[in-house]
Order: sequence, then C-alpha cells, then structure tokens
Amino acid sequence: MIGIRQEKTQAPTAHFNRFYHPQREKHIVKVTPGGVYCTQRTDELIATGLGSCIAACVWDETANVGGMNHFLLPFDNYSQIKSWQPESLVSTASRYGIHAMEMLLNALIERGAERDNLQFKLFGGAQMLGRHSMIGAKNVAFILKYVEQEQLEVIAQDLGGLEPRKVMFDPISGKAWLKRIPFTEVHRLQHQEEKYAHQLDRESHRKHDDDVELF
Repeated sequence: MIGIRQEKTQAPTAHFNRFYHPQREKHIVKVTPGGVYCTQRTDELIATGLGSCIAACVWDETANVGGMNHFLLPFDNYSQIKSWQPESLVSTASRYGIHAMEMLLNALIERGAERDNLQFKLFGGAQMLGRHSMIGAKNVAFILKYVEQEQLEVIAQDLGGLEPRKVMFDPISGKAWLKRIPFTEVHRLQHQEEKYAHQLDRESHRKHDDDVELF
C-alpha cells in the first residue's frame, strides 16, 4: 500500500508484523500462518490472509481485549486427510488446531478476559486447488466441532467456499471486515500456506476496502 510505514515487531520470531495505515490512522498487525496476537490497544487492528487456513477472531467487550489466531491442521498424506473426521479431536492433526485455540484463549484470559464473555467470529477454510482442496474442508469441520464441544459463542462465520479471504478485525469492538481474493491474486498466499504446511509436517515427524463485507 502506498504511504504505509513498515515497522519491525518486538519479537523477530513472532508470526506477525505491524505497519501503520494512514487512512485508518491505526496500526495494523498482520498475523501470518501459525500466529496468535492479542491486544487491548484501541489504535490497533488485526489482519490476515486466509486460504485453507482458519482464523478465529475472539474478543471480550467487557474487558476490552481481543485477538486472532491463524492455523492449519497438518496431514502427512492424502489417505490421512481422507480418513480424518471432526470427531477425531485426539488425533495428531487436531492437536495443532486445539493448541492454536488454547493459545489464543489463554492469552486473552491472561489479559483480563472472562471465558464466558468471549465471542467468536470464524473465517477461512477455502477449497484451494490440489492437496489443500480437502484440507480446507477438514479445517472447517474441526473448528465447527471444536466450538460446539467447548460451547463457545459464535457470532458470525464465513467458512469454506472457493475463494481465499482477507480479514481485518477490530479486537475491541469485535467488528470484522472481509474481502474475497480472486484466484488470479492468490499465488503468494498459496505459497505461504504450502510453506507452513511443510513446516507442520516436519514438526509432526519429529514429534483497501473494495468488496468488503462487515461481520
């Protein structure tokens, strides 16, 4: 974006970066795959780009705190993807999603949120081409089963479908803006998620506002 000043994060290894958006007069924290970010600052928005991955936007309006994660269930091969079912919450793949959700919830509670006050908006799980075509569906099945089991309050969701998404989230008010990304612009996002999926595989072996929707 023209006129946007890029800033370094305080933690170089964190899965996010921050820049200033002069039109919105706010800092935007972009969460990348594997990332979790929480804040109580009113001058910050949280954003991400999603293909097959899932992002949970969560906030407690009483405690004035909110956050977002960005995660993917890792699978070693096609047969593992095909056999996985949403009831398999004890599987190796599911543990990555559970860990991402617990990290986000724990970070919010540490900042004063009450679990019973948390509200959720869920995004992602697009049916991407190739190996990720089923992964998107499995990610959607996982998050829907998870919030059902944990009895979490989902205010809005935009899951599945064919097109990747860009999501921007106000962690204090709970407002979220969504823009769909046409496949002609998706190569970088797809490469980013492929790289993240490969990283998860290795770990498991070792152990602008046009066309924006308001949610």
